[in-house]
Amino acid sequence: MDGAIELLRTTPVIAAMLDMRLPEGRTGLDVLTDLRKIPEFREIPVLIVTGSVLTESEKTAITKQRGFVFFKPEGFSTIVNFLDRLTGRDHSS
Repeated sequence: MDGAIELLRTTPVIAAMLDMRLPEGRTGLDVLTDLRKIPEFREIPVLIVTGSVLTESEKTAITKQRGFVFFKPEGFSTIVNFLDRLTGRDHSS
């Protein structure tokens, strides 16, 4: 995780997309929680993508951390359009 955080700190980031199920028993929710503790990542949009069934407590925790859940297969264009709206990059109107 330290390497990922360092990469994020040295690269302009306007949003993050995480998988819910990660190696070594970590989850996208774990990473989201870690990101929200870092001042520069408190407000960026974070999408958690999963092919799994989430518990109500997982869904609630993601929402409390101001994250958004997408279930596979939402379709890449659906996710990109959502991110464009969240980040103000949607110029369709």
